[in-house]
Amino acid sequence: MPQTLECIISSVIFANERNGFTVARIKGDKLNEIAAGNFPLVHVGERVRLTGDWGEHPKFGKQFAVAGCEILQPKGESGLIAYLASGVFAGIGEKTAEKLVAIFGEDLPHILDRDPDKLKGTVRGLSGKKLEKFIDDWSLQQESRKALLFLYKLGFTGAKAMSVWNIYKLETESIVSENPYALCEEPFAYSFEIADNAARMLGFEESSNQLRLRAAILNVLREAKYDGGHSFVPKENLLQNTMNFLHIIPYAPDDDIFDYLYSALAGLHKNGKVHVQNERVWLPELYNAEKYIGTFIRRSFEFSEETLHLDADANYAANIQGIEYSEEQLSAIKSAVSNNFFVITGGPGTGKTTILKGILHILNLQKKKVMLAAPTGRAARRMAEVCRFKASTIHRLLEIDPISGLFSKNEMNPLNADCVIIDESSMIDNELAADLMRALKPGTQLILIGDADQLPSVGPGNVLREILFSPDVNSVRLSRIYRHKDQSDIAENAHRILAGHLPNTRDGSHFHYIHYKNSEEALSILSELSKSNELQVLTPMHKGILGTINLNAFLQKILNFNAYGFDYRGVYWQMGDPVMQLRNNYEKDIFNGDLGRITRVMPMAKKIEADFDGKTVSIEGDEFEHLTLAYACTVHKSQGSEYKSVVVILDYSHSIMLQRNLLYTAVTRAKENIWVLASQGSLETAIRNNRERHRWTALREFI
Repeated sequence: MPQTLECIISSVIFANERNGFTVARIKGDKLNEIAAGNFPLVHVGERVRLTGDWGEHPKFGKQFAVAGCEILQPKGESGLIAYLASGVFAGIGEKTAEKLVAIFGEDLPHILDRDPDKLKGTVRGLSGKKLEKFIDDWSLQQESRKALLFLYKLGFTGAKAMSVWNIYKLETESIVSENPYALCEEPFAYSFEIADNAARMLGFEESSNQLRLRAAILNVLREAKYDGGHSFVPKENLLQNTMNFLHIIPYAPDDDIFDYLYSALAGLHKNGKVHVQNERVWLPELYNAEKYIGTFIRRSFEFSEETLHLDADANYAANIQGIEYSEEQLSAIKSAVSNNFFVITGGPGTGKTTILKGILHILNLQKKKVMLAAPTGRAARRMAEVCRFKASTIHRLLEIDPISGLFSKNEMNPLNADCVIIDESSMIDNELAADLMRALKPGTQLILIGDADQLPSVGPGNVLREILFSPDVNSVRLSRIYRHKDQSDIAENAHRILAGHLPNTRDGSHFHYIHYKNSEEALSILSELSKSNELQVLTPMHKGILGTINLNAFLQKILNFNAYGFDYRGVYWQMGDPVMQLRNNYEKDIFNGDLGRITRVMPMAKKIEADFDGKTVSIEGDEFEHLTLAYACTVHKSQGSEYKSVVVILDYSHSIMLQRNLLYTAVTRAKENIWVLASQGSLETAIRNNRERHRWTALREFI
């Protein structure tokens, strides 16, 4: 049962202004303890009413976990003096505070609120601009408190609540009261459920409320974008999914809800919040992205390259590398350097890297300025290592602005390059592909390299696959396996899987298959493997005994037992834990899928520091929403990464996700060894299931 305390803030041990997390010492009758949680900004001497529960911190002992905080007027002259002199008000020290309280007593706050002119000429040294500043600071302090408490009571808390105040300032209460659903959108991005609950508290009706229906439609579209990878949603599907999301069941075909929904969608279209075409509904940024990609590719057909001396250049490139190109490789190299837009696709061991090296040699001979990039930092580093050529992430290539999240390189400020080559192109989604193409000068060559048989991008669309569907696009699909010298059976089995055949399940040199009877046996096998190998565990889903959530907790106990850390948002974060970023954070320069390792934990502040490829990044407050432990991750999140050793778990409880391209993607993540742990029939099911999860995208139409 939650408890309520009325107390005084005697000291502020820690306060994060970005997210409101505060650790403070509180005093009262027979009370002298620590309180921690999300506060509005509080200061020494203030009287507060806290709601929450007592708990025991593993390191710092007993403390009051704050769920809610209400600021009360300072009680008594000493409390008021302490508050005024706390440092909140510039130029007001203890002596000035004592003089003000001696003159006005406990009525001072009311005078400052209602008739601040009474302060003029009362205290020597507090006049003119100094007095104006004090009155303005007092007013702003009270208004921010009032606004934050208003937001907190509605369920809007943390850094996002602070950002609402920072943008709306004195209009916060009126704007949110008029439309709490506005906070579902960027830059605040509160969940629909939180905004909907706030709307109910504010007295909004549900069924016919156009603001609510519009917000729900946008929420369904965003879910389709982020969770389903869809570029658009057919109108009828969208409206039906919106009703399902809102748990609305129409009474009859002529139920008014249909009119309300169509009206809400029309309002969104009129305001430019959605794009509607041919009974399909896009978020505007996705429609614009697909349209631009199509325009860019069609425009590339207008450019042609001089092809003289290509055979001689290719032979020279082969001699430099000490190799001999096959006819397939030679043709791919010549076509790539001869076309303004070219795509190279193929599985592991088919020579993509060899071809890339040949392309680079020829472009170097032609004195062309070349830039290499990949969607992830790991893929970019691998590209740089094998080619001995500078490579970066696409975000760094386009010079992301951490504040706005926009790219500095664009149509008005294009890249200074004659040719741009992108590896791991299957990972590129619609928006990133369009942003890349916008940053290329007319005539700049673009070469995409990737494995089109892998899972599609985490983000919306299926760019590489859709491009390859166009008969007009110049491309090559590599099929012959060249990788024999390392005697690895991983590539061989990957291609067997891709062809719909069972891999060789006898224990091989690098490919290992282990059957298990139940999840407990799978965990036991995993425990033994993890103790003697540096593993990355891959699994299709998050939930269940063999999902990422449980596996991360299980492996943490085995591999990082009893390390120093703290519990926050349902996860125990410890020194040495591997972590993965789940959403692009432009300010911190870390991106979806980036891997790091925790190097410092700060339990009182609920904060960690992690090393992401030599870069120290701090994570706190709401930023934990987009971070997860990475002992185990989904196959989708492993795209673009390569690991020394991999364990992939196939369990029949994940049957909805058991499909051929998922298994193929998992197997091709392993560099040296892979163990496939499979329950009865799950391997066969995955290989038989060649039906991909459908994505609504219109890119091939635009090309």
